[in-house]
Amino acid sequence: MKRLLIAATVIAVITIGSAAGVVFFSGGEPEFQTISDSAPADYEYIIPQGTGDRIDAGEAISIIPAELDVRVGESIRIVNNDERGHVVGAFFVGPGETMSQAFASPGTLSGGCTIHSSGEFTLQVHE
Repeated sequence: MKRLLIAATVIAVITIGSAAGVVFFSGGEPEFQTISDSAPADYEYIIPQGTGDRIDAGEAISIIPAELDVRVGESIRIVNNDERGHVVGAFFVGPGETMSQAFASPGTLSGGCTIHSSGEFTLQVHE
């Protein structure tokens, strides 16, 4: 049963990642460092419960900007209160999960985004 659950989770992540689009790196891939969910974050975004249902109903969702410019040392937190997982560039935040990362090096990445109406997210980390 546990193996079946793990396999289903892996398949879901691959499927969502494929549907959301490929992540593209340019100018070097920024490095991230996990921080405590209780540590303050410079950028915090909360995905409300029912967001997936609103998207399914055709509503344009823009919880996070399509482009985010940050500096090395700053941090981001995405809290997913929705009942489904969401893709934000290179990040996947599962239902009920919180993702907290600090930007450890400069670089740029772009990828799919389920919480912006454009369907894309570009993150630029500067020195």
